[in-house]
Amino acid sequence: MNKRLIIGGMLAVAFAGLPGMSLAGDIANIQPIGFSADGKVFGFQEFGIEESGNLPYSNTYFIDTEDGHYLEGTPFHTELTDKDANLSKARRQNLTAARSQMDKYDLLTNPGLIAAFNPPTELGSPSKTIRYTTLATDGPPKAPYTLSLGEMPVPTPKDCTAVDKRVIGFSLQMIEKEGAPNRQAARQATAVPAERVCSVEYRIGGAVVYQPEAGNQVHIALVLAFDADRNGRWIAVPVHP
Repeated sequence: MNKRLIIGGMLAVAFAGLPGMSLAGDIANIQPIGFSADGKVFGFQEFGIEESGNLPYSNTYFIDTEDGHYLEGTPFHTELTDKDANLSKARRQNLTAARSQMDKYDLLTNPGLIAAFNPPTELGSPSKTIRYTTLATDGPPKAPYTLSLGEMPVPTPKDCTAVDKRVIGFSLQMIEKEGAPNRQAARQATAVPAERVCSVEYRIGGAVVYQPEAGNQVHIALVLAFDADRNGRWIAVPVHP
């Protein structure tokens, strides 16, 4: 596959859908794989059962955290259509296909920290902001960060002309940095990657943090993109405070 830009831009939890909205689509589960030792590569897997055809699928993504691109030759997509297909089989086949990249960058050795998680099943949680610290300690929060997600119109791609809702992109801003107000534009989208080309809504779903032995912290914003049928898929957006 060609290298593609993640513009704009985890836990294995089953999502039922956003509260008060149609449950017609499926929302993918997400599982982090980890970082390379230098923090320059991040990998994650998403998986689930397609609502339309009841087909198990699994996708594994490897992201260059410096420029937001997919690594060359990735991602890896698996969708099973045989009659004895199941989610376990789809995930195993997908991870087998992706294993060479996982081993090349030693991602399982450096899982990073899931600093915040904001699933749509958590009632009352904000959908456009997330606040977290980078140390897993008890007690008062220390030097917190806040990410804010905005949505904006983009030109409708030709593949989305049949969609009866407005196709949008998103912007991401770090509005708090180590406890102080901040206005850093982390990433802005005027288009979306091929897998998310017809997205009509976004939710900020989590944050993962990794501290290399040498170098600055890497933050990954987990953004959930919805299409018009309420199918939810994930985008990992690198942020460098």
